[in-house]
Amino acid sequence: MRFIIIAFLSFTCTVQADIVAHYKIGKETLTLSYRDDQHIRVDRGQLGYSIINGDQAIIVLNQGGGRIVMNVDDIGRMINDLQGSQAPAIPHPSTVSLILTNKFSDVAGIKGRVYTASDARSTFLAVLTDNPSVKEASKGLRLFFRRFAGAMKNERGERLLSLEKSFQDLADSGVLQIEGGLKLLSINKRAQPDAFYTPPPLGIQFPN
Repeated sequence: MRFIIIAFLSFTCTVQADIVAHYKIGKETLTLSYRDDQHIRVDRGQLGYSIINGDQAIIVLNQGGGRIVMNVDDIGRMINDLQGSQAPAIPHPSTVSLILTNKFSDVAGIKGRVYTASDARSTFLAVLTDNPSVKEASKGLRLFFRRFAGAMKNERGERLLSLEKSFQDLADSGVLQIEGGLKLLSINKRAQPDAFYTPPPLGIQFPN
């Protein structure tokens, strides 16, 4: 019996909980769930959610009591065709700069260093940290924006990517807050079921 208990405890200790982080972006609240680079989900409350599952990148929109499930690559092609494939003017990473200040700021109960950031359009403050969980969440958010913004030519996502490319190799690569952009509200670890990252079938669906 003692051996069985020890074996069970050893197994449960190896279970990896997913990172779950809540962010404020403008007036919207996003919930990021990040297991690994192949399993990422971003929930937008009643509006719906988006999923990366391997090569799949899916958007689920809640509308009129039903939901619309779309492949982001298909949406991106339609948007690009309508816009004549004109990509938005995004600051090049080489134009982005970060200057460490002597200030600190607590965001979501986590202490971070304050940087002055510039992306050639504006100068603003960024609060960054070396907290391991926040760094993992920031990586998941960066991968999410790279996949979706790349397909849909989303300017806000691309601007965030341009900024984060300048500090992703820093010790303080965890994003707590970007002035005028996103702010971390809370972060924890929770084991999500595999089905949580499985997208529903494409198409328009209504409850029975």
